[in-house]
Amino acid sequence: MRNQGHVTVFLSIILISMLLLGLSVLEMARIRMGSAKAAMAAEGAACDVKAAYDKELFEEYHLLAVDSTFGGHGEGKLEQMAQDYLEYTLENGQGDNMSVEDVALAECRGLLENDCENMKLQITDHMKVYMEEKGIEDILEMITSGDKAMEDASGAVENGKNESNQDESSWSGTDPRKALKSILTGGLLNVVTPSGRVVSDQAYDLDGFPSDGQAEDTRQWEDIEFDDLDKFQRQLMLDGERSQTGIVDDIYGVGYALANFNTFTDRKQDRPFECEVEYIIAGKDNDHDNLQGVVNRIVLHRLPLNLAYLLSDSAKMAEVSSIAAVLALVPGVTYGAAKYLLLGCWAYAETIVDIRLLLDGKSVQFMKTDEYWVTDINNLDKLMNLDSVDYEGVDAVSYRDYLAILLIENKGGMYYRMADLIQLNFRQTDESFEMKNMMYSLTFDVEVSQDRKFASFIEDHEGVSKIDDGLYRYSFRQCVSY
Repeated sequence: MRNQGHVTVFLSIILISMLLLGLSVLEMARIRMGSAKAAMAAEGAACDVKAAYDKELFEEYHLLAVDSTFGGHGEGKLEQMAQDYLEYTLENGQGDNMSVEDVALAECRGLLENDCENMKLQITDHMKVYMEEKGIEDILEMITSGDKAMEDASGAVENGKNESNQDESSWSGTDPRKALKSILTGGLLNVVTPSGRVVSDQAYDLDGFPSDGQAEDTRQWEDIEFDDLDKFQRQLMLDGERSQTGIVDDIYGVGYALANFNTFTDRKQDRPFECEVEYIIAGKDNDHDNLQGVVNRIVLHRLPLNLAYLLSDSAKMAEVSSIAAVLALVPGVTYGAAKYLLLGCWAYAETIVDIRLLLDGKSVQFMKTDEYWVTDINNLDKLMNLDSVDYEGVDAVSYRDYLAILLIENKGGMYYRMADLIQLNFRQTDESFEMKNMMYSLTFDVEVSQDRKFASFIEDHEGVSKIDDGLYRYSFRQCVSY
């Protein structure tokens, strides 16, 4: 009997041990399954928030981002969305006894952070599909050729300003510089703007917009009367101050700007600014000043090219020399200074005609030849009556091409000003829209609890917080990004 009692006790101990072991295994499996389910739910919640990207921003500008304030509701709206998803997923479980304890938005990273790093990345990825390498090569070649023309022209002026002349001249007439000055009385923009086009001077308040505080590129042509050779030389050299560092890296941003924003010659949509790309370049608060800034910058590119051609044409150089010889008879005027100021004046007149064509949606020859040179230095007063044709040769350049070059030169502020335009355009229908709230990356801290069923002594399982309140707690940091 005594042995039977020992056996009973032994078997009872074995049975209880097996039962405890089984319950422990079940509880550990339950913990593992609960942790996995909570992790999957947390990932799903983050993806649910990710799916709430601003659809208009994506459809119109191909940028993926979530409004951290969700249309002015505050960051709590995103947290509530994640919590609603978690509760629906976890608390409808079959006997899992899981609850959402906390959901907190721990970190947001915006499109404009780190010098618009993610905005640049998304734009680059999008434009790589559409941009052709040939277009990139053409722009780079134009920049290189333009720089060489500027250097050659500037060098010629410097070397020739002390020239003297012993030949007599029979030229008589009006100083071409006076004729050009008379035409430009109302300003350069009035001369080059196509007939019938009115450029608005309505100003928009851009204080506090993304580009606020960014440095401006102030290099642009200033109208001169071609009576001061040193001043002309300084103007001629302005275009040589730019850096070409990183041109290829930003070419996709240039293509994006031209594809998605209005220009003076290509209005894609009815938006506050008619000249959006011009705003990206000049950064002024109205169309008139932005177009003025672009026109003045194009002068810096076209004038050296036209001057370089004049220097290579012996017949035209002879015409200028004849006029300069007469003007040099005036006390205080040297032949060399008169000659190169007249050349600059003539190149400027041709440049004005070029820009009129460009703004009319036509193309001009990049480096002029005699066949396509249209102005006559003795008839600059008839500048407005000249008929010019749309050039269609392989070396044709358009207004769009020059906008591309100017965007490259202003690459430092390009992305911020694009963000300005996006914000201004969306604010026409949503006053709460701000680009600084557009987030490409969100990080949530999630805590989920689960009731204990068996083996309450299990506390050291991986991923379980040690709070002795009868609950298992699972904590996760979930990041989602575009």
